[in-house]
Parts: sequence; C-alpha cells; structure tokens
Amino acid sequence: MASLQAGFTLFTLLGGIFSDYFYREWVLALGCALLCIGSLSLCFLSSLMVSMLAVSLMGAGIGFILSGSNTLLVGLYPHCKGTILNIHHVFFGIGAILGPALMGLFIAHNGYWQGGFYALALVLVVLSLIFSFSRGKKSISKDGALSISALRRLLGDGKFQVIMIVNFLTMGCQVVIMLFGAIFLIQAKQCTLTEASGALSLFSIFMVVGRILCSRAALTIRHSTIVIFLLWLQIVTLFFAWQGNGWTAIVFIALSGFTFSGTYPTLLALTSILSPQHEGTALGILSTMGGLGSVILCWLTGYVAGLTSMEFGFIVILMGCFSALILFQVNHRSLCLRETRLD
Repeated sequence: MASLQAGFTLFTLLGGIFSDYFYREWVLALGCALLCIGSLSLCFLSSLMVSMLAVSLMGAGIGFILSGSNTLLVGLYPHCKGTILNIHHVFFGIGAILGPALMGLFIAHNGYWQGGFYALALVLVVLSLIFSFSRGKKSISKDGALSISALRRLLGDGKFQVIMIVNFLTMGCQVVIMLFGAIFLIQAKQCTLTEASGALSLFSIFMVVGRILCSRAALTIRHSTIVIFLLWLQIVTLFFAWQGNGWTAIVFIALSGFTFSGTYPTLLALTSILSPQHEGTALGILSTMGGLGSVILCWLTGYVAGLTSMEFGFIVILMGCFSALILFQVNHRSLCLRETRLD
C-alpha cells in the first residue's frame, strides 16, 4: 500500500504538470496504460520486489487518471467547474463501493483473483485507445510553458497556500476515517464488526449523495461558501462521533461521509478558478497535497493510537479538521471576493 500511495502521489503531480503541456486525453491514455501494465505484472510475476513495483505502476496510473480527468473536465466545462467535478467524483465513489464488491463476488465464485485484474486490463486497453484516438484534443495552458518564476508565483500565492493546507488536512482526515473508522468503533465504542462495517458502507454512500447535492449547489452558490459549510459540518459530526456511544458514534461516523463528500472536488474547482493560467499544474499540486495528507495523518493517527488508545488517536482527526476550518474561515471573505472577481 505504501508503494501504491508513493506512485499515486508522485504521478498525480506529474499528471497535472503534463496536462499543461500535452493533450489531456493523452495523460488519461497513459494513466490507463500504466494501470494496465501494473495489473498484469501483479498477476504474472511472483517476486515481492516486482510486485511492489507493479503496485507502484498501478498507483502511477491512478494518479495520471485522476489528474488528467480533473483537468480535462474543467477545460471542457469552464462555466460549471464545481458541478462537473462533483459529478465526476460521484463515479469515483460508486467505483469505490462496487469495485471491491465485484472482486469479492468474482473470487467467491471462481477462486481466481487474477481474473479480475485481467478483466480490468482489457477495459483499460480499450479506454486507452479511445482517449489516444479521440478527436478535438487541445492543450489548455494559457501562458505557454510553466517557468520557474511562474511556479514560484503559484506556490507563493497566499490563497493557493490556504487551499493546499486545507486539502492536505481534510483529505488526510477522510482517509483516516476510511482506514481507522472500523477500528475506532470496535475498540473505543464497543461496536460489533458488523455494525462498524455497516457504518463505513454508509459513509461511502453518504459521500456519493453529498457530491450529487454539492454538484447542484455549485450552480448557484460560491465554491468557497460550499467548502466552509462542509468544514463546519465536519467538525460537528466528528465531535459527536468522538463523544457519542454505540449507535450515536455509528450514525455520526456515517454522516461524516456527507461532510467530506464535496470538499475535495469543490476545492479543485476553486483552485481552477483562482489559478487559471496553469490550472493543470495547480490541480496536480493540490491532489498531491491530498495524497501526502493521507500518508502523514494516517501515520500520525496510528502512532498516537499505539501510544495511547484509538479513542485518543481520534483527536488527530478532530484537530486536523478544526485547523482546516479555522484557516479557511479566516480567509473565507477574501476567497469569496477573489472567486467572484475571477469567475
């Protein structure tokens, strides 16, 4: 999993940068090809080191697909970026629910896990060919090549820094809940494994529902306002999940999926509006920060929980979301003004 995350984090950044230089369909096609190669290598080769490399290639492919698809869509739909990105990420959520279920059913009926990866590879080959030979491609960088000075201006932009930090914290906390939520409910709230698993399933469902609602809200409400609303809901739901017992904790862990749902895609849309000159690079950096947040906050939560308890480790998530809320709230008015001016 560390190899997967390493490949994803690096190539999400590279995919964003490449999207400012090359056709974004080509970035998507290359991502599909890398994911296909990694999937087949995992099936054919039994060496641990080769398997780790194969998983890294899979992460790289996913990173390219994420960056390429995000930047392609904001280029195709420049007047409804928040709406299209939330709709786009609805399908990520649906895939996260259906993918493991389909693979589990395949293994249960056939006992042959490689078959699932072979089917995936076949689909990826078809998608790669579609993106490679599709018509009407265009690169979207508005100011030519990204110079060092332009990159410094982007990274030195105070508002972009705020969005990066908020995405780092919220994406990290989201992944912590997805990975540690069941352990938290079992160890800290004495829930059964079935109850904890059900809560995380509802968490994913609320993620999908929330993104659908955020896609509609983005048509009429400023993106920065949607983000601050979700951040306030995050801290409230997570606090009640931490303090509640039994079914209270289960309900609020599940509901927190709604609060995390639109944060990442809406921050992507806001970044695209505030940094239009090299939006591919900006979106790639933002996604990379989310990947780093997932690694660091997951490690920190596990470390704190190992020294104390899982209930105390949950404070890491609360502090992360609270810090994101305070930072964004302080800058909310200026972000709204700048978004209104540039949109």
